[in-house]
Amino acid sequence: MTTSTVNKNLIILHLTVVVWGFTGILGNLITINAVQMVWYRVMIASITLFAYFILTKTNFKVSRKQFLQFFFTGSIVAIHWILFFHAIKVSTVSVTLVCLSSFTLFTAILEPLIKKQSILIPDVFIGLIIILGIYFIFKFESQYTEGIILGLTSAVASSLFAIINSTLVQK
Repeated sequence: MTTSTVNKNLIILHLTVVVWGFTGILGNLITINAVQMVWYRVMIASITLFAYFILTKTNFKVSRKQFLQFFFTGSIVAIHWILFFHAIKVSTVSVTLVCLSSFTLFTAILEPLIKKQSILIPDVFIGLIIILGIYFIFKFESQYTEGIILGLTSAVASSLFAIINSTLVQK
């Protein structure tokens, strides 16, 4: 890999981190409820993708099977975002993001089960350390119980999306 490719990839990585970082903050600042917020996000993304496909003259016809796969995975993403934004509304951005970090544990457990592979112990160990951190937050910040539960459930949905999406991309 050339230096310019590495630098380009690092810039993309940093921009992604900035966007992800602002997502939680904006979710906290925006006053509409989580379902409305996700609905607007879906509409903006749909219009943007449609415009991109039209401008680039990309054929965006999909089979019925592909449509159902896209609909299913999109529904999982929508559930993840609704739970994520609602968790922010009932707790804090920090609590929600800590809970979202449990994504690694859920992926380490669910992916081998879904793909019929062996569970990697180091991945589970790292995930358990994250859960331990969440426990310490929960222990001292029990007023955020609902946010923690929603954040963890959001992480499960995010994990399921990643696993299913990786399977679809491989096809």
